[in-house]
Amino acid sequence: MRETELGANPSVSRVSPSTAWSEKHTPDEEKLFEDFANRVIAAQQKENARPDGTLMRGFHAKSHAGLVAEFKILNGLPDYARFGVFSEPRIFPAVVRFSNSLQRRQSDKRLDPRGMAIKLIGIPGDKGYVTQDFLATSRSVISTARNTQQFMAFVEAGRKGGLLPVNLARAVGTGEAVRMLYAIVRSLVLRRKVRSVATEEYSGGAPIKLGPYAVVFTVRPSDGTKPPARLRRTANFLQEELTDRLRKGDVIFDFVVQFYVDEERTPIEDNSVLWKPEHTPFLTVAQLRIPSCNLDDPLISARSQVIDRYLFSPWHYIEEHRPLGNINRARLVTYQVSATLRGHSPEPTSLPD
Repeated sequence: MRETELGANPSVSRVSPSTAWSEKHTPDEEKLFEDFANRVIAAQQKENARPDGTLMRGFHAKSHAGLVAEFKILNGLPDYARFGVFSEPRIFPAVVRFSNSLQRRQSDKRLDPRGMAIKLIGIPGDKGYVTQDFLATSRSVISTARNTQQFMAFVEAGRKGGLLPVNLARAVGTGEAVRMLYAIVRSLVLRRKVRSVATEEYSGGAPIKLGPYAVVFTVRPSDGTKPPARLRRTANFLQEELTDRLRKGDVIFDFVVQFYVDEERTPIEDNSVLWKPEHTPFLTVAQLRIPSCNLDDPLISARSQVIDRYLFSPWHYIEEHRPLGNINRARLVTYQVSATLRGHSPEPTSLPD
């Protein structure tokens, strides 16, 4: 736990989050989102069929593990952070799914961002379910795309024959293509390859509400997290490393947020702008603990498969944490349709057995 992020640091204690944020809907975005969903579904039907004929997810197709966890809300949070699930200190039961990012299953040795999906269970609300989901990805293309159009252009540029840069430039223009590709390459070059899902930092990317405020959240390894052991790099070495790690002890992450300051430094609709800590400091609001277990145990393995069938969506929410921005509004359409197509399980009301 980083003490300076709990208010002891004067730069944090002087934070005055703004409630002047706003969303800017474009006139044609409903049609755009519907088209986006249709293209994801078409690709899902073409590329993501299992041998038995059922479909995998449109994105995050490969599961590394599904696990039971605890989501602990910290004591002593400032008033401006105490909304929704963070309103008082308590522990929520949760499940966590670790995955790849792409729409296909492939060897863990291939370059691919990793995903973390958290589902809190037992959240009061009037939407017909008792869950609150937080979805995050490491080094995601989403963080380089300004909006849904650019994200989809990148995905489809990679599917087409020929060079990705050429295809992307045709879709978004040379300047934007160069900007996106430079950001992606820089991220891959400056940051090491993924060696463990337990040592990755995951960003929620698009903002969500925190009461009257807007925030982006990050899930990152807590202080004391050990570096990965040197295991043989197999096609599934990330699951193998996590299995080895969980045999030895708990896996713990800090859940941190940054607050909206103004439209220039912390825009709601432009996903490509990084919310920098010098503009909006990190505040740790919760801790995610995955208890030690044996992933090779048949009961734990069966539970992981149950969790893999869940629908994780930022639109499983309570109003205090409503998703914001263009990317999130596109997810509302796409995630539900894609999940229905693959036959997801009903939303849970308790932890899986």
